[in-house]
Amino acid sequence: MSFLHFWAIPAGAAALSVPFIVHWLTKPRPTRIPLSTVRFVREVVKQRRARNRLRDLLILLLRVAAIALFAAVIARPLIGSRAPAAIGDAQSQTVKVVLLDVSQSLAATSQGFQTFERARPIAAKQVGYSANTQANLILAAASPQPIFDRPSTNFSTLVDEVAKAKPLPQRLQVQASLNAAAEMLANAGGDKVRRELIVISDFQRSNWAAADFSVLPTETVIQLESVAPTETPANLAIMRVGSQGRVERGRTFRLEIEVGNYSPTPRPVTVEVVIGESLFRATGQCSAGGRSTLVTEATLPTEGWHVGEARLAGVEDGLSSDNSRPVVLQVHPQPTYLLLTRQLAETRPSSSYFLERAISPVAAKEGRAAEKIVRVDPSRATRESITEADLLLLDHPGKLSEETLQLLAALLRRGRGVLYVAAEPIDATNLKLLANAAGTSLQMPVEFAPPPAGQVRKNLFLANVRQRQVPFTVFGEEASAMFSPVRFSGGLSSRRVEGSLLDDVLATYNDQSACLVVTACGAGTLAVLNAELNSSNLPSSPAFVPMIGELTGHLLGRDRSQEAVASGEPLAVYLPSAASPVAGLRIIPPAMNTLESGSLGELHEENVGVMWQAAEAGPPGVYEVKRASQTVFALASAIPSDEADLATLAADVMTDRLSGGRDVKYRSALRDDEPRDDLWSWLAVACLSCALMEVLGLRLFKS
Repeated sequence: MSFLHFWAIPAGAAALSVPFIVHWLTKPRPTRIPLSTVRFVREVVKQRRARNRLRDLLILLLRVAAIALFAAVIARPLIGSRAPAAIGDAQSQTVKVVLLDVSQSLAATSQGFQTFERARPIAAKQVGYSANTQANLILAAASPQPIFDRPSTNFSTLVDEVAKAKPLPQRLQVQASLNAAAEMLANAGGDKVRRELIVISDFQRSNWAAADFSVLPTETVIQLESVAPTETPANLAIMRVGSQGRVERGRTFRLEIEVGNYSPTPRPVTVEVVIGESLFRATGQCSAGGRSTLVTEATLPTEGWHVGEARLAGVEDGLSSDNSRPVVLQVHPQPTYLLLTRQLAETRPSSSYFLERAISPVAAKEGRAAEKIVRVDPSRATRESITEADLLLLDHPGKLSEETLQLLAALLRRGRGVLYVAAEPIDATNLKLLANAAGTSLQMPVEFAPPPAGQVRKNLFLANVRQRQVPFTVFGEEASAMFSPVRFSGGLSSRRVEGSLLDDVLATYNDQSACLVVTACGAGTLAVLNAELNSSNLPSSPAFVPMIGELTGHLLGRDRSQEAVASGEPLAVYLPSAASPVAGLRIIPPAMNTLESGSLGELHEENVGVMWQAAEAGPPGVYEVKRASQTVFALASAIPSDEADLATLAADVMTDRLSGGRDVKYRSALRDDEPRDDLWSWLAVACLSCALMEVLGLRLFKS
């Protein structure tokens, strides 16, 4: 409990002596009266003395209580915890930073009232005029946006900015905002300046769980003002829309829609996806408190970039803005494979011949293999032929040039897939140089090396197969039976790299060397098949074609362009190789977008293609890069999926585990910890009651 006018408390305590003084001054004095006998008088006096003592005690208590209550009425007590930022000495210099959360979760509604509208009046009050105070406002979302470079006394501008503020379709980068506030407070004034940080937010769990207040100056007064509703609003959201695997013209593909159900009960949902003039619908049951993936089959008849929108049908929930999500799909022609090998196509059988037939078994019968697989000697491969291929295959390539290795590493980082059949000692050198070129993007779980002198690698069999990972998932529980008669020869020795991820080794030989390694490199994937196919019986096995088909399908993978970027966050993406050169390219925002052209970012040429960079991705929608009227690239910007979970952190987590050793106070705008200035009215009624009871007491005792 605190008091609005605390000076009335000591004044009231001093006034409590008045009833005692009055009581002593009005005490009856003895009077001498001559009587013939006093026996009966003594009895009457004794009775009246007891009656007067009771009366005097009651009247004294009522007078004391009336004065004490009157002093309390003047002091105006406030019920609830008072913000430490409001308790400072009015004569001291104060620097205050108000951090106002404007992320997407503040747009949630509860009982018809938007969360941000609870935050606005609190923020306006905090940045209002106060004597001996300098203040600043930080609008916190994907990046902190301070109104002034440093705290100011321009309170009217700060109040106006609060009035204009609104939730943005972005997630809250908590630590960046706290760091900005810490720097502002640390640079303000001297040691005697009082520093205050007021944070107004819903304290969403997905954003605030990693907050660290230790970056703030030690003496900073920290007050957290929560505007979260007492009960977490139930919410449904579309988290992701994309295809399973590569989308090709005229071929049926599986369209996946991931839906988050942040409510306590399972919910039936229907999602409608409009792509161009096509409408696809997916229905299903979403489990409570988690994510579910709905799947529907779709077909797109033309190549190129297709854009659209997915929307939840017939849903009313806490956050309506995440009930829709932009969609971008690139429809490809039949994939092009580039086979880098020194072996001639006329040499049959050969390792590269078996690999070619496994990738395109139907095409081989129809005489169309050349349309899908381009066989090139690595020494004659051009930069254009390598960058234009959808999947790169290396089988007996010989020694690769430094330029080729640098290009392969760059393409891997950008999202390209590479399948390397390692059979010769030079392949160990190539793989090591490729890892060096890729840098930290490529962390191989094993290091390949030529087999020791005199050691012959033959009659090897698989001792361990990860049946639940691609490419072995195609065989189900029969994977071990399918590969048990297969014998391998040739290849390289391998040793484990300390600290590496062994899950990337999908198959191991009986001599503990790696057979198949599939590992990520940036946005791409590198697969290494450690075997000499020409001297193994794997190509004649019924497992060969399905395994290579699954492996190449995995390496082609789902287009990274399908992934929506987070609105408001830094953007850096490579355009397809066909988009070069940069001259003549234009970035076209969504029709309803009001961004200036400079805010869309820049396109610039790099060694491996055109890169699109922007300080922050624009509001949700589809952005297209065009040359004349042709779309060469499309990108979706969307609300980060983290914002769909409206659950908040508990107060003790904020004030204890995340406090960083600072004194952090937490107060909710909706709970009973807000100071209330209504007790004084009841105290006034009690004071008046004591005065009336005094009058009634005097009349009752006939005084």
